[in-house]
Amino acid sequence: MSSEILQDKDFHFYPVRKPKFEFSEDGTSIHWMDNSAYKTHILNTWTLFFPDGEKFFIRSIQKFLPSIKDPRVLRNAKAFIGQEAQHAGEHKKTWKILEDQGFKIKKFTDFVNSFFVNFVEKIMSPKACLAATAGAEHYTSLVATIGLQIKALDKAESEMKRLWEWHAAEEIEHKSAAFDVFLDVSGNYFRRMITFFGVTIVFWAATFIGAEILLWQEGLTFKWKTRKDAFRFIFIDEKVFFHAFSAFVRYFRPGFHPEQEDNLELSKAIFASPEHRYKEIA
Repeated sequence: MSSEILQDKDFHFYPVRKPKFEFSEDGTSIHWMDNSAYKTHILNTWTLFFPDGEKFFIRSIQKFLPSIKDPRVLRNAKAFIGQEAQHAGEHKKTWKILEDQGFKIKKFTDFVNSFFVNFVEKIMSPKACLAATAGAEHYTSLVATIGLQIKALDKAESEMKRLWEWHAAEEIEHKSAAFDVFLDVSGNYFRRMITFFGVTIVFWAATFIGAEILLWQEGLTFKWKTRKDAFRFIFIDEKVFFHAFSAFVRYFRPGFHPEQEDNLELSKAIFASPEHRYKEIA
C-alpha cells in the first residue's frame, strides 16, 4: 500500500525561507490575539512547545535520511528539516516577550524539552518517533488550515499575524513530508495508529493545560470572558473540537494520505501576498 501511494500521488516541492520578524515587548500587547486572553494563550502555548517539538521532529527525520529510497521524499524531507528549524528559531524569539510581560515559562519549557529527550526518545523506537512526527504534523496542518480558512489571524496584532501566517502556510506546505518518510521506510499501519493515539493525547493536553497555566498566572482562570472565549474557541468560532475529531477519524483510514486534504491553496495565497515575500535559502 505505501509504495502505491508514493507512486500515485503528485509531489509538490517547497523552499526553505528565512523570515525577518521584529518582536518587542512594547509592540506586543499581552492579549495580542483578538483581545482575548484565552485565544492568545492557546497560541502562546504552541509557541512554548513548538521549538522543542520541532527539534524532535527534525531528529526523528534525520535518523532516516540515509534510508529513504524515493528521491522526491528525500528532497522534501530535507526541506521539512529546514523549515522546521526556522520555525523553532522564530518562535523561541517570542519567549522573551512572555518573560518581559511577567509570565514564568521556564518550568514549562524545561518540561517539554525533557519530555521529548528523556522520555519519548528513550522509550520509543526510531520508527515510532517517526510515526509520531507524521501524526503530529497532521494536527499542525489541521490548526493551520482552520486559522487560515476562517481568517482568524486577521484579528491578531501585525507582527504576530505575520509569524503565524508564515508558520501556518509552511505547515500546510510540508504536511506530507514526515508521512512520506514513514511510508518509505515503514508504513506499518498498526505503528502509525498506536502512536497517533499518543500524539492526540499529548498535543491537545499540552495545548489546553499550557493555556490554563498562563491564564492562572494572570488571575483570569475563572473570569466569565475567559470561559466564554474558551467555549467559543472550542465549539463555535474555530470549532476546534469538531475539526479535531474529524481529523482524528480521517487519519484512521488505511488509505489516508495528507495530500487528500485540500488546503494547499491557502498556503499559496499567503506566499503570494507582499508581506510574505521571504529570502529562500534552500
